[in-house]
Amino acid sequence: MDWAVRISDAIEQGRLHLFAQSIIALKSTSKTNLHHFEVLLRIEDVASGELLEPGPYIAAAERFRFATRIDRAVLTQTLEWLDTHRECAAQVGMVGINLSGASVNDDDFAQFIEECLARSHFPASRLCFEITETSAVRDLAQAQRFIQRIRALGCKFALDDFGAGFCSFSYLQSLDVDYFKIDGSFVRDVHTSPLALAIVRSIAEIARVMRKQTIAEYTESEAIRSHLLALGVDYAQGFAIERPLPLARYFDSPDPAAAMRQAS
Repeated sequence: MDWAVRISDAIEQGRLHLFAQSIIALKSTSKTNLHHFEVLLRIEDVASGELLEPGPYIAAAERFRFATRIDRAVLTQTLEWLDTHRECAAQVGMVGINLSGASVNDDDFAQFIEECLARSHFPASRLCFEITETSAVRDLAQAQRFIQRIRALGCKFALDDFGAGFCSFSYLQSLDVDYFKIDGSFVRDVHTSPLALAIVRSIAEIARVMRKQTIAEYTESEAIRSHLLALGVDYAQGFAIERPLPLARYFDSPDPAAAMRQAS
């Protein structure tokens, strides 16, 4: 139960820190300067002050049913920051925010999103909620209801870690999402593994048929980026594009999409 106490304390003491990592179009002819990024969470260690990746915390949060509290805190902090920094918010094309399976299954959380967006000046159409494939298929009917309710506000959805549950695509037509985020285990190996390459190619083709867009996580090298471009993947995210930055510094950094347009 120590983890539950640590998570609760981190939330109550304001030790959740927001980072941003760019998502860029691989084949961009657009001249827009709008930013597309995913909000990533870092948790400040109370003893060392070090900012920790949330993996162990999230696993514990799901065990002790704290995941929805974290999701509420991240959404609240993100919208408050964007409302406070209007000039930065005007430069945003899309913000990706991760949701746990517990939040997707919680009707109170859907109402919480509605209330947050009613108070915020940030356009709902520029919010994209990311839910994992496994959490969506665990209770497909509930995921459908949740997505429909939040899409009615104007928000978008991405199916995260897509391909990790590569057992059946029959459920895809039931989920009204905008993006497939290809699981990083395939993306990392796309330039070295024929199997990973075939899986990424298949996902990209399925997305085209369904008129969805694809995002490749863990684009960690130029070789990977080149393969993704050749396979027709739409967007890339990872260290080859940009490392995560504190949200407060994100808008002061060079735009990786603009740099890529100049280089091409």
